[in-house]
Amino acid sequence: MKTPLLLCLVLGAGMAPAQQIGGQAAGTEDAAASCPNPAARSAAQQIVDKWKEGYNSGDAARVASLYTEDAYYLTQHYVTGIVQGRARIQAYVQRGVDAHYRIDSLQILFTGCVEGLMYVIARYQATNAGQKAIGVNLVVAKRTAQGWRIAAHEAAVPDPATAVQHLDLPDTR
Repeated sequence: MKTPLLLCLVLGAGMAPAQQIGGQAAGTEDAAASCPNPAARSAAQQIVDKWKEGYNSGDAARVASLYTEDAYYLTQHYVTGIVQGRARIQAYVQRGVDAHYRIDSLQILFTGCVEGLMYVIARYQATNAGQKAIGVNLVVAKRTAQGWRIAAHEAAVPDPATAVQHLDLPDTR
């Protein structure tokens, strides 16, 4: 498991699009504060902090407790690309923990929210088997009776050798 962390995709209408700076999601306070609900923004930060703390302390069960029972974790580091269900997510996280992978930093770039749902876009740096990795996460969380829980999480590690380096934007004049 080379990529730890959170995110999935669509939440539907009513969510503000991510602010863009130079073709990438902004990492400014304004971007992080784009969800108008301070409680949801605070919950997003708590989820990110608890995920990192649980992972780095080797506690896969603690990480898994942040997910709903039927959550999805999408990753290129699992044969089907999809790990579904809290127990399987815990087993997947345990593999990274057992390999002594570590999240060095985790930064929220954007938080969006609407009616009991939120999504978080984050960037992370990790050390995996002595190798430095950077990646991005998309986490979708929903408010449950137990508090905010991750319903879907996607982690991706771009390959600098094959990744698109620049985007040529169309002329809109």
